[in-house]
Amino acid sequence: MAVDVNNGTTDGKWAASREQANGDGAGHGPRCGVLRTASVALRGDGRRLFGLAARAAGLAALGGLLVTALGFLVAWPAFTEMRRGAIAARRMEDSYAPSGLLVQDLWLITLAGLPFLVLLLHLGCAAVQTAASRAVADREDGHRPEGARGRAGSPATDVSAHPAGGRERGRFGAVLGSYLLRAAGVWAPLVTGILVSEYFTTTLFREYTALVPKWEYPTRFALLHDGAPLLGLAITLVLRFGWALAPAAAAAEHLGPLRSLRRSWSLVWGGATAWLRTLAAALPLGALTVGAYLLLHAAARPLRPGASALFLAWGTDNTYTAYCVGILAPIAAALLLTGVLTLPPAHVVLAALRDRLARERERRARGAAATGAGRA
Repeated sequence: MAVDVNNGTTDGKWAASREQANGDGAGHGPRCGVLRTASVALRGDGRRLFGLAARAAGLAALGGLLVTALGFLVAWPAFTEMRRGAIAARRMEDSYAPSGLLVQDLWLITLAGLPFLVLLLHLGCAAVQTAASRAVADREDGHRPEGARGRAGSPATDVSAHPAGGRERGRFGAVLGSYLLRAAGVWAPLVTGILVSEYFTTTLFREYTALVPKWEYPTRFALLHDGAPLLGLAITLVLRFGWALAPAAAAAEHLGPLRSLRRSWSLVWGGATAWLRTLAAALPLGALTVGAYLLLHAAARPLRPGASALFLAWGTDNTYTAYCVGILAPIAAALLLTGVLTLPPAHVVLAALRDRLARERERRARGAAATGAGRA
């Protein structure tokens, strides 16, 4: 009896270890690490993903150009007033600086156009994330051999070849909704903190003294002026980290925007090491994106005088408008190129990480259920 029990225990351990080595027992092949899965997916579908990112960047450039042109039209009276003031000062042989109210109007117009630019960014991100999740799912589920990846007519490039191909557009909408809902939830605490600070400690919303002047309430002033934005920033970072996998969850698991946020939160904070693995993936991706943007912006600086000169040659002779065009040109070029180069690998890594954390969570749940059944 004792020998049979020991053999049964040994056989059970061997079966469990074999199941863990082969996957989750559902017929999947051997499991790979997150980086290996991402690299295989990029080798197979990288050309398609980068091509999709380039097309998304082109469409975003056209949309951003339209939004920028509308912004300049709205701001044209402010630019005209600046030019008139400069001409009058030049005639009087005096120096000229634009009024603070005019500069504030330009900032308000910029802030009004920013949500539309963010929407264009999220449209491109949603398209790339949907395709990246499909590539990782094909690699993990073994829909096709690695050598067939990326070819015309293969399941990666032909949406109709997948059983769920008819729902790709609905999945794209769910991913886009996840991006938009996450952006609203992430930025709300930071914006609220800044507004609280400005409302109580400055005269931005009133003409005369602040509600909490520094000379009268130094401690309360410091808490409201610095503490509210810092608290909002801390909440923003925690929410952004916990919802990092929400678009990937919406693409892979056909979840709605709100459910994808909950799923991402449970995956990131649900395991003992899940948050550490997410941090280990998020930090290099963030550093890669920021580093690529800084390098590309430095390389695109020669566009600044050329864009200003082109605007003066084909547009008006308003040097203030030309100055703004020269500032925006290298920023736009760097942002678009950064998206093309970094979005495909970043989204593939996030999709692979979501897949791994989800499978490990399911494996732990099955283990806990088996242990409970054994005790019962």
